Amino acid sequence: MYGKSEQKVYGKSEQSEAEKYARMPESVLFDDGLSVTARCVYGVLARYVYQGTTVRIGQRRIAKLLGIHVETVNLTIHELEDRQHIVIRGKGKARRIYHLASFVFGKKQRAGIEEVIGSPSGGRRLASVRRA
Repeated sequence: MYGKSEQKVYGKSEQSEAEKYARMPESVLFDDGLSVTARCVYGVLARYVYQGTTVRIGQRRIAKLLGIHVETVNLTIHELEDRQHIVIRGKGKARRIYHLASFVFGKKQRAGIEEVIGSPSGGRRLASVRRA
């Protein structure tokens, strides 16, 4: 065995073979005002959510994962924003941060206050925080 963990065999995690999944809130899944493509894009966003309710993923990556055009991803992200399923943070050419509005995500972390905070790696992210 290589590596520090007993769960690793030849440097690969035994869990890497497990199928990944995403949570899809019924408010999105059954929203008659959303296109099927928008629901699929939301599914990708939900798959990559971290820190409770935030996602930082590029539109080109979403397009590649779903096999659709980048402009289609852009239109569906704004469709999701118009239907108030996500909030988009960021400006200019920087990668956007998407905040999933459903209470399915981040139930334990949600404090009603969101702000951009620093991470140990020096990056910035949107997170729910508590005030003392």
